[in-house]
Amino acid sequence: MTLRSLQFLILLVIFCWGSPLTGFGESSNQISTGKVKPSLQAIADQRYYDIPIKLNERVQQMLRYYTERKHSILNRGLARSGRYMDMFRRELRAWGLPQDLVFVVAVESNFNERSVSVKQAVGLWQFMSTTAQQYQLRVDPWIDQRRDPLKATRAAAQHFKYLYGIFGDWELVLAAYNAGEGRVQRAMERAKQRKKPTDFWSLSLPRETRSYVPAIMATAIIYKNLDYFGITGVALEPPMEQSQFQVPVDFSFQEVAQRAGMPLDELLTYNMAYLREMPPIDQKHYTIYLPQKYQPALWQSLRQYGEPSSHWLQHYNSMLQDTPENLQTLERHGDLKYVRVQRGENLSTISRKYNTTITRLLRWNRIPKNQLLQVGQRLKMYVVNRKVLEDVREKNQNLEERIRGTQFVIRVPKGATLSELAERYHTNIKELMTINRLRSPMDLQAGQSLKIYARPKTIQVPQGATLSNLAQRYDVSVKELMAWNNLAAPNALQANQTLIIAPPPEPTSQQLVQEKQVRIRVPQGATLSELAERYNVTVSKLMEWNNLKSSDSLLAGQQLTVFREITQNNKATHRIIQVRMGDTLWDIAREHRTSVEQLLVLNDLEGNEPLRLNQKLKVPVRPDI
Repeated sequence: MTLRSLQFLILLVIFCWGSPLTGFGESSNQISTGKVKPSLQAIADQRYYDIPIKLNERVQQMLRYYTERKHSILNRGLARSGRYMDMFRRELRAWGLPQDLVFVVAVESNFNERSVSVKQAVGLWQFMSTTAQQYQLRVDPWIDQRRDPLKATRAAAQHFKYLYGIFGDWELVLAAYNAGEGRVQRAMERAKQRKKPTDFWSLSLPRETRSYVPAIMATAIIYKNLDYFGITGVALEPPMEQSQFQVPVDFSFQEVAQRAGMPLDELLTYNMAYLREMPPIDQKHYTIYLPQKYQPALWQSLRQYGEPSSHWLQHYNSMLQDTPENLQTLERHGDLKYVRVQRGENLSTISRKYNTTITRLLRWNRIPKNQLLQVGQRLKMYVVNRKVLEDVREKNQNLEERIRGTQFVIRVPKGATLSELAERYHTNIKELMTINRLRSPMDLQAGQSLKIYARPKTIQVPQGATLSNLAQRYDVSVKELMAWNNLAAPNALQANQTLIIAPPPEPTSQQLVQEKQVRIRVPQGATLSELAERYNVTVSKLMEWNNLKSSDSLLAGQQLTVFREITQNNKATHRIIQVRMGDTLWDIAREHRTSVEQLLVLNDLEGNEPLRLNQKLKVPVRPDI
């Protein structure tokens, strides 16, 4: 065989074996690109990742979970990842961090920038507000920068560096990102006291955290080996636009979109950190993400016409009607401002110029209606600010919620009909059937729990009506009408406003059923029917409360919501005891007339977890104890 033939054969073997391995987001989106399918162990080789990757049973369980049970959710996240992956990698690289930390986002939010957890963690990186503010992310009623992909990524990078400075181990860093550094440090201290290893896999951590780190490893393996797992045909979204543009606060989002020649919805999608879909009132300028293709048109428009066509604060004028209560709020929280009357100005032109009303100017300056203004005369006014808007909005929302009604659950009295209950609680049969999933009014049974929205009685205020007249007509007092409707004074009534004339009826203590929402973790091997039996609910209720599509879509360690009924005369459902020397769960269960299983659930314990001397445990309270 010639030397040339030998070289050809060597090249042919290399070609058939497969092409070089690359990382997601680089020259290829996956590792397994060769014609010969490699083994799972080969694609999990640590050489192709810059965060630790293990292929133990926990990681393999998460691989099966994502690729078999949650493949549609995985595909949605994969599609969205195209929007952010390049930016994430670039920022992590700039901070000197492993680029595969991007897969934290896959587990935290599935690359959904609108994601909000049950614990109110927000955004792609799922920051709690306290942690976000530690890294100078603004979180207030106007702006939530946890929703800003770029700023949140930089905050996450700082947090990773902080955690790595504490632990010096990326597995422990990932665990601390989920559970908090304090909890991980305490687990390590306990392990040291027991002379046990302090690596992640040996620590006693919450179930969620024990699944969290394997989930990140599994996600990294999947994203880098799409062909291996049969994931094809997923179209990645185009990378996000990161070009920023600074705009004077006087320009509303509507006007910016119009001047840039882009749809308003598209502009808002790029700038979800602005919660009220409007600029923050306490800044002179605000920065927006704006695709480069729209920037020339906006820049040219601002150069030609530097003033806004209409001030965005006018959007709130409908909220700030000149009621005595709103005027008092303006005087209490508004910014005091003095202006001088210019030649040719009158009350009408001044009110338009400063986004106020003639009524307010007359009140604040004690000007008689027919008095002419003098040139140079000083006028006092109160300017709307965030505190004013928040105060007015909160009062309006409270009234809206009161009109919307109160939801509670009642026990259906014997002989009651749906029609009678609808009339009693100021609602209707159709609504009762809908929220209780009743097919027919005849499905109502005595003793069953029934959800009800009890609403107040309301009317539209007739033209010229006074509070005194309405109070007399509906047999209530003026004070009651004022309290029910958040009215500061009797003359604050306006024609056509919705007025509460009777509060929503309340059920008797015998009829009321209280429900308490609790969170439970699914034990290893538990089924939905077993959990339903344990918590005295139905399987269908568990599926409804937790948006489960099938009864077999449970995972060990998964959190479920359960509503448990509490009667009015209930005392505490459990009490606290301390573990004595030599106590076992079996001893405690026998002494307190319960079961070991109930103690495990009540205290979130594992079956093989040893008890400690003086450890505090919850035990059920029995009527005869």
